[in-house]
Amino acid sequence: MKTRTGNLFQRKPGGSYYVKVYVDRKSIVKSLGTSNRREAERRKAEFMQPYLTGDAVDTLKAVQVKLADRQTEVAKWEDEQHPPLSIRDAWRTYEDAGNRREIAEVTLRSYLSIWKAFTAWLAEQHPEAERLRDVTFEMCEQYKAHLTRRKVTARTFNANRAFLRSFWNVLEDKAKTGGNPWAKLAKRDENSQGRRALTVDELKTVCSNATGELRTMLAFGIYTGCRLADAACMDWGSVDMARRMIRYLPSKTKRKVKNPLLIPMHPELFAILNETQKGERSGPVCPDMAARYARQGANDVSDLIQAHFEKCGIATTTEREGAGVRRVVTVGFHSLRHTAVSLLRESGAAQSVSQAIVGHNSAEVHQLYTHTDESAMRRAVEALPGLTGTEPRALPQNASERTTEALNTRILELAARLDAKNWKAIKAELLALAKAKTTD
Repeated sequence: MKTRTGNLFQRKPGGSYYVKVYVDRKSIVKSLGTSNRREAERRKAEFMQPYLTGDAVDTLKAVQVKLADRQTEVAKWEDEQHPPLSIRDAWRTYEDAGNRREIAEVTLRSYLSIWKAFTAWLAEQHPEAERLRDVTFEMCEQYKAHLTRRKVTARTFNANRAFLRSFWNVLEDKAKTGGNPWAKLAKRDENSQGRRALTVDELKTVCSNATGELRTMLAFGIYTGCRLADAACMDWGSVDMARRMIRYLPSKTKRKVKNPLLIPMHPELFAILNETQKGERSGPVCPDMAARYARQGANDVSDLIQAHFEKCGIATTTEREGAGVRRVVTVGFHSLRHTAVSLLRESGAAQSVSQAIVGHNSAEVHQLYTHTDESAMRRAVEALPGLTGTEPRALPQNASERTTEALNTRILELAARLDAKNWKAIKAELLALAKAKTTD
């Protein structure tokens, strides 16, 4: 291995001296931090010592130490020029981050509550962690243990973990974390007990005692199987009264599934929606519920639904099995989704039909049922029992007043009643309607 005694030079007159040494044809340049020639010679001698006296291994070790020191100096300088993100500024930076996906306002408020809970715990347990990159995997483990001791459910813990992991991913570059401490933290087994379906008698009770927008939301849940968010925020733009179809993108899956669900209206749902005058059919179908959901979140609307169920004598919670102090919710608006599937299957609908009506979390599964025949779905929906006690609007007797919308309603009502015993009478009435329509 060839070495030199080192070249001493200045990059500009009166500036600091530098020393350059070649090791295995690689140059190493080091600033000596002085413009005094004599001091520079002394510092050069110290710097060159490993190269002049050691063997190849010692020399390489010395080079590694020098490089590590230099990298430390550079990192320190970069931190001084661009300080790593502090815990205090992290949330504001997250809100403004360009690499963060779009999040609904109500969801963002939920995330903020998770962030506040974590930072409050961190400030109490680890006040030395002032920057995002100060949070270690060990701290994440301790926070998991803290939530477990507080009897937080596995589902709630997993939601906390998922958000905090995504939070660190979004801010990784700005925070200079060099890794995500939440990524290695294991999820907890949820063992969810889920919601149960309501019986037909229970459904009749809750529907007959519901009024206003609550009654409309229940009809959406029973006859379309939609989730709470979609029932509360359903827009008139998704309602085709002429074709008697509901066309909407489920809020939970719209980022993955781009094809909207197309669901025939049950006669009772149509009748409820038809109570709103044509000139008033704009914006949310349930404006008060939509505003409540946007302002206060899903829990507020869900509490309203459960209070109605309790008032109707239906217990909505039960004791939780295993660890946990909170009771588990067994009946809520989501029960109507389970009920819709159960009623569809009980009415003889094929699985592909029930799947197409209620929609899916998976784009692949949704695609499998995209081409389900509309007439099959319509027959399945109309075979569902009447539960709201709402009578469809009668068809006008005067042929000149008979509208296409009302005619379609009557035809579909007759089709729903058709069976082996009454088919002749139904056929005669259908022919009469067709003849009347022809003479209009």
